[in-house]
Amino acid sequence: VLDSVNAHCEPHAVFVILTGGEPLMRPDLEACGRAIYEKGFPWGMVTNGFALTPERFQHLLHSGMRSATVSLDGLQDDHDWMRGRAGSFNHAADAIRLMAAQPDFVFDVVTCVNRRNYASLPRIREALIDWGVRGWRLFTVFPMGRAAGDPLLQLPPEEFRGLLEFIRATRREGRIHASYG
Repeated sequence: VLDSVNAHCEPHAVFVILTGGEPLMRPDLEACGRAIYEKGFPWGMVTNGFALTPERFQHLLHSGMRSATVSLDGLQDDHDWMRGRAGSFNHAADAIRLMAAQPDFVFDVVTCVNRRNYASLPRIREALIDWGVRGWRLFTVFPMGRAAGDPLLQLPPEEFRGLLEFIRATRREGRIHASYG
């Protein structure tokens, strides 16, 4: 596929994103990333951070990874609930701090805003700022699949408007760039 893309456009103008399930579950992720990089394509991943260790992060950087997005869906109880696995929050937080400590590494955090974590958005923002995050994307789910049957995953209209106001106020503060998407 990359050879086909390469035949039609400059590879440096195309960014390859590896995403879910969970890219870190692949034991050959570094080899895949290296092959992508050697074809001239910058690449990155979207991860829950659960399996990211400092050593693995360094291997990924050496294989050409140029960016990452870490999913953080709330503070500890809300994130672990959303992910369905105890300890998920701690792993995501560790991954975020690891990326923030890497000079010039481009990454952001994405949060699925829902009824459980909505009231915690100011505290999540403060944690992200404390950890060194510069970019934060917030989004809501479309009511399909699991979300269709779970009212906790869907924001009512007044909270959706509140989310957009929160993003606007966060942008005005200028301590972290927040966006909806």
